Amino acid sequence: MRVPLDIAGHVFKFVSQIFRALWLLIVVVCLWNDFAVSVSVHKYSTRVVNTKYGPLRGVIVHSHPPVEAFLGVPYATPPVGSLRYMPPVTPSLWKNTRLADRFSTVCPQKPPDIGNRTEALLEFPRGRLLFLEKLLPLLANQSEDCLYLNVYVPRQVSGEEETEKLPCIVYVHGESYEWNSGNPYDGTVLASSGKVIVVTINFRLGVLGFVKTGAKGSTQGNFGLMDLVAGLHWLRENLPAFGGDPERVTLMGHGTGAALVNFIAVSPVAKELLHRAILLSGSGLSPWAMQKDPLAVKRHVAEQTGCHGDLVDDDLAPCLRMKSLEQLLEVQVKPPRFLPGFAPFVDGTILVTPTAPPPPSSSTTIATSSGYELADFPERDLLFSLTTTESYLDLSAQDLEFGFNETRRDRILRTYVRNSYYFHLNEIFSTLKNEYTDWEKPTQNPLSVRDATLEVLSDGHTVAPLIRVGYLHSLRGGKTFFLHFQLQSAERDFPQKVSSVRGEDIPYVLGLPLVGGGAYFPSNYSQVDTYVSRLLIGYISNFARVGDPNGVRKNEKKTGNDHLNLKSAESEETTPFWDTYDTINQLYLELGRRPEIRSHYRGHKMSLWLNLIPQLHRPGVGDDTSMRHHHFQEEGDQYYDGFVRPQSMQKPSIFNTILFPPSTKATTTTTPLPPKSDTALQAMTTECPPNTTLSTPVTKISSNNLLKKLASSHYQSYTTALTVTITVGCFLLLLNILIFAGIYHQRDRSKKKEKKKQEELMETGNCSSSSEECFDAKSQIYELQKAHYDSCKRSDDLSKSNAINKSYQFGFISADIRHEKKTPDVAEVRLQDLKSSPGAGKKFDTNSSEMQRHSTSNSPNIPEPPPPPKNQPPVTNECSSNQAGILRAHGVPITPSSTKKRVQIQEISV
Repeated sequence: MRVPLDIAGHVFKFVSQIFRALWLLIVVVCLWNDFAVSVSVHKYSTRVVNTKYGPLRGVIVHSHPPVEAFLGVPYATPPVGSLRYMPPVTPSLWKNTRLADRFSTVCPQKPPDIGNRTEALLEFPRGRLLFLEKLLPLLANQSEDCLYLNVYVPRQVSGEEETEKLPCIVYVHGESYEWNSGNPYDGTVLASSGKVIVVTINFRLGVLGFVKTGAKGSTQGNFGLMDLVAGLHWLRENLPAFGGDPERVTLMGHGTGAALVNFIAVSPVAKELLHRAILLSGSGLSPWAMQKDPLAVKRHVAEQTGCHGDLVDDDLAPCLRMKSLEQLLEVQVKPPRFLPGFAPFVDGTILVTPTAPPPPSSSTTIATSSGYELADFPERDLLFSLTTTESYLDLSAQDLEFGFNETRRDRILRTYVRNSYYFHLNEIFSTLKNEYTDWEKPTQNPLSVRDATLEVLSDGHTVAPLIRVGYLHSLRGGKTFFLHFQLQSAERDFPQKVSSVRGEDIPYVLGLPLVGGGAYFPSNYSQVDTYVSRLLIGYISNFARVGDPNGVRKNEKKTGNDHLNLKSAESEETTPFWDTYDTINQLYLELGRRPEIRSHYRGHKMSLWLNLIPQLHRPGVGDDTSMRHHHFQEEGDQYYDGFVRPQSMQKPSIFNTILFPPSTKATTTTTPLPPKSDTALQAMTTECPPNTTLSTPVTKISSNNLLKKLASSHYQSYTTALTVTITVGCFLLLLNILIFAGIYHQRDRSKKKEKKKQEELMETGNCSSSSEECFDAKSQIYELQKAHYDSCKRSDDLSKSNAINKSYQFGFISADIRHEKKTPDVAEVRLQDLKSSPGAGKKFDTNSSEMQRHSTSNSPNIPEPPPPPKNQPPVTNECSSNQAGILRAHGVPITPSSTKKRVQIQEISV
């Protein structure tokens, strides 16, 4: 039976389509397994690089300018067999040229399970799930032989090698301590646009990389950290062969990778291996960064692998080397929510006990709380960055899209507080709940409750610890730069959010918007995205090159590789000058659609986390306080949202601290707090006027920037100078008040003595008029009254006739009155100089011969007051009223005593 031709043709066509589909599937699988770079590989490089361990030949990647990529370069011997759970060993030598044209396998790991999409959305946000669906296929090819790195070297436009030594940026991947790889992060665009060598690296993860296997006192563990240090050693030895500068190595990490960078930056074994650090959305002070109970993780591994023994004294490594890789990957450690499982811990080698005390220039809470040692690298420059919502990935898709009520909010906050703190949990929980509640609204919207929860989680586990590292680094004298990435990308897989979320800045750092995206990042970038990415690459490459994101100053020598100094005409108008972050001004760059310089990022909220919460998280004075006082009273599962750790009745040996050697026998690691000073508090506080940030307009890069920096440096002493000025002013004011009080008191005493003396003299005035002592007393009374009259005369504005009458009463005529009359009538004589009383009813004419004789002999005359005018009313002012009963009234006969005195005075004058 013959088959019709039309049926045979259809069958042939169907079979050919099946073969075509299978062929496409094979090609796709090969591309996923041998994923190289986002752009196609053109050809092998003509250059052979002679490393210390053997020659290498890379591939030329199409870009502008081109990049030479060396993929899958070994930096250590494969940690298999007897080398499992051992520190890394230098790689073996090879003689023939090694083709570095494909990625290596990734380290063994167990990534998140997203097979059931519905169940995955109950754990991850929708955008996170889409990201994992693109990333996880790149992590399928796993092997313990995974200690490799990838080097991206820029070339000139003509394809020639760069003539100048290039700085190097080593990117440490994040996401988790238990899964991921450096292979998916393409460094081509960053190397090409920034003119820097970019290195991505693989290191051991999870149960193979972060388990304390050694016995008590042993430093065995943290093999993932040791792999990173070994990679830095390899680069220091071989960077010159690639045209790099081993004295300009910058370590950059994101998330958990940033925490690893922070640990290496303060490690004594890496002092000469790196020179600058870039922390993106993470630090070593975050609650998820450090495993504070490595023995608990060791116990879980021993129980699930059957390696029983003493957890403290026995070494698990020999037993674990006998287990298969599948058995080890099946080990599950369920950590409390917001805390890590497999993670770095204090081992005494990479992380050691701090030897330096807190910064002596400050006695504030932020500087003296435990953990200050993680910022003890002032000799290295620091750039740290964060996004607006660092906790966006902590909630599920349903929570983010629809929100939740306050009861759910309280459960999440209570879980976070219980797992992150040990002391005064109720007080800390109430403080956070009160601070992040909008009390102006009578009822809370589910979406507003969601946003408040995202803020408190973001500030607590990422933002505040990262800012504290930057603050302490600047306080110790290091050069620090702070970036807030605020741009909302064009491709939004994160609904219900108007700003940046965690991890959204990585494509811009790698420059993917400049080439249309990568294998697992969005591809429909806008012109704004392209501009921001180019600007960010310029900042980061300049920082790696000269330690300043702004590039080389105008008065500094430029090199041929400084084309990204951000000094071009088109960028001069729109590129702000990125000033350093210091403890006073706290300036930072907010990178969005319109980059601008701001100050005091979330000042009020950061003051809460960096000052108040550490003061609450203290055990209290004395050791007799029961731990029950610090615990939550709520113990049921209905009060929490996720797994929580048990509440112990014994004080923990480690609380809110990270660098504590296991061999130490101390029970607490509290740092004694020195007395606080007002000046230091003013210089320390991160609190601005209310919860807002100050914005300054975008500035040009010009010579005025030097003035800005000078003004900024001078302004740093403004607070101290103002405090000293106010203190001195208050002291002088108090001194003036005391002096015034003393003068007033002395004056009051003088008045009382004078009054008492007058009373005594008045009593003496009752004596006989013929007595000479009585005359002397009255003469003294006259002197006192005359002095009192002089003071009254200056203050009262009396008529001239009254002034003349008063002058006659006291026996003299004022000189200004005589001048006014122009014909002096009597000679002025001050009786207090003669110690005599005036005569009655007698005056001397200035034209008489007797008067001339007396004036010629320079002897004083004794004028007689004229009789007062008739019908003159009595004087009623204060001065005259005081003289009643003291001066002799007109018409009183002259006593013999006064006559005798007068004759004696005349004889003396003659």
